[in-house]
Amino acid sequence: MKTTRILPTAFAISALFLAAGCAQQTTARSTAPAPVSTTNSPELAGAWYQIYFDTNELGIDTRGQAIVKNVAYIVANAGPTRVTVIGKTDRVGTAAANTALSQKRADAVRDALVKAGVPAANIDTSWTGEARQDVVTADANAEARNRVVDVTVVKTVR
Repeated sequence: MKTTRILPTAFAISALFLAAGCAQQTTARSTAPAPVSTTNSPELAGAWYQIYFDTNELGIDTRGQAIVKNVAYIVANAGPTRVTVIGKTDRVGTAAANTALSQKRADAVRDALVKAGVPAANIDTSWTGEARQDVVTADANAEARNRVVDVTVVKTVR
């Protein structure tokens, strides 16, 4: 009797990796996730960063300051770039208060970028309040991942 050896297909291998990844235990985060990257590299033009805030706070923490410095480095070394800054909030408080808070956070990040050397003319700033959350939550939910300012660096063509 002839035996046939079956080689695993790419699909089967992918399914095994997926199953292995799904089997890992997940835990709830009590703090904001780590930034996408803090590597000083002008090749990262096109990168997206997130700067997180404590509830009702405007101060940029140490991790956020590192991101600001990295973005300034990229802008200084990658050629013509645009930086987009979008402020967001969680759903604690009124919609009007959250809109104002998201604007203040976006302005704080913009001001820090300008102080770090990014030309103000290269920064586009907007805010969404609680309307565009990263994690959808119920009213009055203080989800840390929604208290964020998204910063995107995009290389432009002159």
